[in-house]
Order: sequence, then structure tokens, then C-alpha cells
Amino acid sequence: MSFTRPRALTVGDLLAVAAPSAAFDVGQLARGVAELESLGFRVRVPEGIDAKSRFAAGSPERRLAELKALFQDHEVAGIVCARGGAGASQLLPLLDPGLLAEHPKVFVGCSDITFLHVLLNRLGLVSFHGPMAAGDLARGNYDRDSFWRAVTGEGGPYASAPDDLLALRSGAGRGRLLGGCLSILASAAGTPWALAPDREGTLLFLEDVNEAPYRIDRHLRQLRASGAFEGVRGVVFGDMKGCAPPSAAAFSLEDVILDALADLDVPVALGLSSGHVVTGALTLPLGVRAHLSCGPGGARFEVLEAAVA
Repeated sequence: MSFTRPRALTVGDLLAVAAPSAAFDVGQLARGVAELESLGFRVRVPEGIDAKSRFAAGSPERRLAELKALFQDHEVAGIVCARGGAGASQLLPLLDPGLLAEHPKVFVGCSDITFLHVLLNRLGLVSFHGPMAAGDLARGNYDRDSFWRAVTGEGGPYASAPDDLLALRSGAGRGRLLGGCLSILASAAGTPWALAPDREGTLLFLEDVNEAPYRIDRHLRQLRASGAFEGVRGVVFGDMKGCAPPSAAAFSLEDVILDALADLDVPVALGLSSGHVVTGALTLPLGVRAHLSCGPGGARFEVLEAAVA
């Protein structure tokens, strides 16, 4: 399957904020907008985006209309989500896949936004697992360099530095980078919006936050049983913040991961800081080719091609 890359962003382009998931703090959003503007972009915040309905940023109809309008608007060069949380799955049966495919553009978010990344990737569209406007952008807790490289194509694709990653299983593999938030991917398994691995080779990125080790084990086994690991050539995990067992436990998170991925003869690494991170959230383009190598000298992850055209 070939993937369509969105147009590269340039200084002065218009970015729009969308809130397809949970409600957010308006003060945080204002700080995130200011951060995007400091990078040289114009930013639009749609009217009504601060609506609240239970846990979400307004009704599914409001959020759906917002996304549709932003994808259809030719002036909008890219969309940055306000935050994750919950709610994006409500939109999946309502979104028009044809509309999304006809209007490829930079789309950035993480956490619950993984539902939308999977939909876009199933349509053969590159998307961006990265910081959100009322989240890490607002806090300044993101990696500016990887964000800029990913959405503008300037400076070349991202590659990890020595000592960034912990190698859990040796080997080398390359494939199409897919994935996102582990618990969201497990929730989508068995639905029409499940992760669709590239049978010619997938490099799988998985991350989460505050999931107990037994839940990490459950999510991984659910994904394996559902076929999400077919054709996987390597697995790289995020920071997995708050997912380790108590210090007094007789096992580690690494033990849990390797047990769940037993008999999967591919390289496995831990510590790619995108999504729920300790510090410096990376922007990872999903749908492009990437490479992972693990050995006695450590692990290295690198994106092999530009994510924008």
C-alpha cells in the first residue's frame, strides 16, 4: 500500500486547532496557540471548541462538524489536536473516509487521537504522533527540532541519539512506522478501525501512561491475537511513564514486555519519547519507512524518508 504525504508546512501557513476528544483547559490552549505562533505559523481556533459534553469537548456532532470543516478548508494547511483523553472513538463511524482521503494535510496528536491516526493510516495517509496544543505544546515539553523536521521536511528525518533507547532484544528491522497509544490500539482491535499492519513490513511504535504491568501484558497479547503483529519487523516502545511495577516487585516492565513478545524474533527497544513522556515529546510521522537496530552497543531508531511532500 502506498501512502500519501501531506504538503510540507512553511512559515506563515495556517494551522487550526481541533478538539475531537476530551474537553481541555482554555488557558492551556492559549499557551499552546502562542507556542505554535512562535514557530511562525498562523493559528485558527474554531468557535465553540471550548464546549463540554460529559467528558468530551462537546457533542459528537459538534466535534465531527469541526473536523470535517477543517479538512475541507483549503486555507488550513495542518490540524493540531487540543488534547487526547477520550471521545475520538465516537467519531469513527461518522467520519467520511473519502473526505479525509481527498484532503491530506498535516494532522498532529497522540493519546486518544490514536483512533484517528489508525483511521488515517488505514486510508494510506501519513499522520503525526506528536504534542498537542493544550498539552505538551502549552507546557513547552516537546522537542521543537523533531516537530519542525516532521512537518516542514527541513533538516532531514528524525534519528535517535546514542543512549536514547534501551535495547531489549537484539536484531535489526525496517518497515512502515505505525502505532500509537497501546491501550487505544488494544481497544480498537476487532473493530473496523483496528490497526492494519503493512504485510510487507511494519515497525511498530507503542506507548502508554499509568497502565499497570498486567494491563500492558493484556494489551500486547490482545494485539498479537488480533493479528496486529503480522509482518512486524521491530517494536519500539515509548517512555511508558508510570507503567513499571513497584520497586519491591520481583520483575520489571522489561520482563513483562519480553514475556508478552516471546517467540517474536524481531528487535525490541524501549524509551522513544513520543506521546505520554517524561520530557521533550518527539513528533513521529506514522506511515513512513523507519529502521530499528538493537545490539550490545545499544539501540538506534531512525526515520528513513520525509513525511511531507
